[in-house]
Amino acid sequence: MRVHDRATPLLYNSDVKPGVGHSNPTPSELLQQIGLRRTPVRLGVLQVLTTAAQPLDVQQVLEKLPDHTDTVTVYRTLNTFTTKKVVHRVRGEARTWRYALSPVESAETTPHAHPHFVCETCGTVECLEDSQIPSSLVRALRVGEKYAVRYPEVVLHGLCPRCH
Repeated sequence: MRVHDRATPLLYNSDVKPGVGHSNPTPSELLQQIGLRRTPVRLGVLQVLTTAAQPLDVQQVLEKLPDHTDTVTVYRTLNTFTTKKVVHRVRGEARTWRYALSPVESAETTPHAHPHFVCETCGTVECLEDSQIPSSLVRALRVGEKYAVRYPEVVLHGLCPRCH
């Protein structure tokens, strides 16, 4: 897990490309595509999530932003990004939400079609992006027709490679 020194916060950089190794838009381009104004907090949150190796909780996001960043604004930004499907969230240990940048194609398709893993020892939450939730999962679970399932979410619990 990367540790960021609060004394040297990330600067807002609108040219950092999301998704290492992907041809995703820059944070500025992404905000324009989804119809949101370009603000320092939105750019900063996108930059933090772009460079994160795993889903982060709000406190971890705040630690990587300048000290003067308003906590409520970060919460609102993450909620907006979740609604716009720019990020997805998964419940981590201690029942806190963790946020990760969604792949560009998921904005039009199924949200976070990959499972997540929560380590019961260290609390790490990881996106298992090399795995995919089978499209037949809901049907296999025989969920009643009274329910309108929009998408399945799979969270696996156990020991991560470091704790195993």
